[in-house]
Amino acid sequence: MPPSFVVVRRKRSRSPPRGFDSARRTRTRPMPEAERATDDAAKAGAAPAPALPNDMLLEVFKRLPPPRDVVRCAAVCRRWRRVLAGAGAACLPAPPRFGFFRNYGPSPLPPFVPAAGVALDAGFVPLPHACVAVLADSRGRRLLLRELGPASAPELRLIVCSPLEKTYVRVPSLYTAGHRVACTVLVPGEGAAFRVVVVLFGADPNHFEVLVYSSASSCWEAATGPVNRELVVRRGPSVVIGDVVYKLHGEDKYIMVVDAVKMTLSAVPLPNTGTLLYVGNHWIGKTGDGRLCFFAMQEQLTLVKWVLASPGKWVEQQPVDLRVLMHPALVGDLAQTKLSAKMSDQLHGCKLVSFAAFCEATGTLFFVMADWVVTLDPRTGRLQRLWRNTDESRPLDDVYPCEMLQWPPVLKDVGEDHEAGGVC
Repeated sequence: MPPSFVVVRRKRSRSPPRGFDSARRTRTRPMPEAERATDDAAKAGAAPAPALPNDMLLEVFKRLPPPRDVVRCAAVCRRWRRVLAGAGAACLPAPPRFGFFRNYGPSPLPPFVPAAGVALDAGFVPLPHACVAVLADSRGRRLLLRELGPASAPELRLIVCSPLEKTYVRVPSLYTAGHRVACTVLVPGEGAAFRVVVVLFGADPNHFEVLVYSSASSCWEAATGPVNRELVVRRGPSVVIGDVVYKLHGEDKYIMVVDAVKMTLSAVPLPNTGTLLYVGNHWIGKTGDGRLCFFAMQEQLTLVKWVLASPGKWVEQQPVDLRVLMHPALVGDLAQTKLSAKMSDQLHGCKLVSFAAFCEATGTLFFVMADWVVTLDPRTGRLQRLWRNTDESRPLDDVYPCEMLQWPPVLKDVGEDHEAGGVC
């Protein structure tokens, strides 16, 4: 099948406003006296007003509503960007950070939960009749959707979309008859570039196939080979570190490792947790310096973290008691609710706690506690509930966070288009 993709962008109309006569001449607006005096002074060679020092600039920025106006100021010139991205930016008011998408049966496209007060949706993605799209992955403020429908059973149909920019790319479909899809991961690149990594397990239990789609070449590359262990398809979270994809297979006690450049497949054994692992009580993520980490929920709501310090060597970190972090002002009545990460404790009146997501940009963990989505900020230790599911017929599953923007704004995010506009 020839490679193809479609990008849809909102078009800007170039036609004149209705009722505007392009042949009609307009007169120049009279200049007010104050402006005329200022203009005369400038012509006379009057010195310009002195530039504000950085601390005064920061005081002005602190009074602007984030994030829109502050980001616009960061795009004015290099000096303003440095002030906004520097150490003083910690005192800026933080904007709403998160919302999240989720798979919800009655909706043909995954709905967005505006936990941060910012409304997004995926309704701009067209779907064929009688088809639905489910979330396969989310990363870099983009979604990876899998299209399902009556005619898509032997094919893997994927769509990469950006809810913030209202654009989408339909990836060329893959014929998967006789194979099981073990991994479907989105790998963001620079700017609008991206890759999609897919791992298929064949009918032979020791056969795998790695496929990588690149938006730069608009085509798939494939590599195949044998492995020395039985391959079982499991649901589980994924993490991207550089060009390497990690996919958790907790029940089988390993993390699948896919190198998107070398097109190889390997495995990392899980740390010795001393805890019975089952669906929902363990997860993977990455540290700020780009190392793989593993989370597990032990009894009494103790969060334990291990970091992969070197190949095969996990280092346990200081455990965190989530009960201590449950302040009623942040989690409401969850602070008094009987919660447990052990499934059998539901028979004793406990509400279940499970992992739901990990945001790679900030290191934020998402949990489902009872019917609530709750976040844990690792930098502040702040545990906060975001949203409650009121549909008892469809319990909460994994969520797919969508970060509004990196905060404070950094130089690479605001671009260099205004570099020639002066140094302020």
